[in-house]
Amino acid sequence: MRSKLVFLLAIIFGLLTALLLYKYLADTKAALENTEYVEIVVAAEDIPAKTRIMEKMLKLKKIPKEYQHPNEILHLEDVVNKILLVPVIEGESIMSNQILGPEERKEGLAYIIPQGKRALTIPVDEVSGVAGLIKPGDSVDILATLEINDTAYTSVPLQNIEVLAVGKKIDDTITEPVEYKTVTLAVTFTQAKRLMMASQRGAIRLMLRSPVDDSWGYAAPSKLEDLLNENINQKAVEYGTGGDTGGKNSNSNSQ
Repeated sequence: MRSKLVFLLAIIFGLLTALLLYKYLADTKAALENTEYVEIVVAAEDIPAKTRIMEKMLKLKKIPKEYQHPNEILHLEDVVNKILLVPVIEGESIMSNQILGPEERKEGLAYIIPQGKRALTIPVDEVSGVAGLIKPGDSVDILATLEINDTAYTSVPLQNIEVLAVGKKIDDTITEPVEYKTVTLAVTFTQAKRLMMASQRGAIRLMLRSPVDDSWGYAAPSKLEDLLNENINQKAVEYGTGGDTGGKNSNSNSQ
């Protein structure tokens, strides 16, 4: 009799356990069916810090929306070509505060130097530095005067050079003129050599460009005698396209 009671209780408890398990699974399935999912950007491989992120390094991963971190990113295009500030491992989500765009300046000068260029700093004063009116992000032309064999020449060795910093300021949101004794420019290796030569062996001045002007001009180096030469075409001088030695008639015909 006792053994029958134990057997009966075992059946009852087994049925209760099965019922509870079924209810748990049914509730879990219903919860999963009602869960809203989002796809977040994660690393498809281990990515070291200070790496420019390529699309092949990324993949999308689906997670419940309720578990999404506010800084997790949903679109691959918001990550591609950005610079990763910290290392991430495969499968780890990439956060918006872990990447830096090419124009963002919050992490310092090194992160805003264009690819293939270097930052070179030159000394300036109030006159050569355009009275303190240059700002990071502006573009300038370099005007240089050098003496060769006792003859002074003035030329424009570099044009349309990006300004990375003025003094120690790299913030491109500066609205008021600031005092600075140096300007840092983005230059290639070849441009760096020309700029260094002009700065060390002559006198340079910066010419501030309009942000909508991407034109290039050419003029042969000028000598002191050129200031007194009436045969130089004035329009050519004004527009930086060289000179015309055709005389006064040539000058008048061009106007």
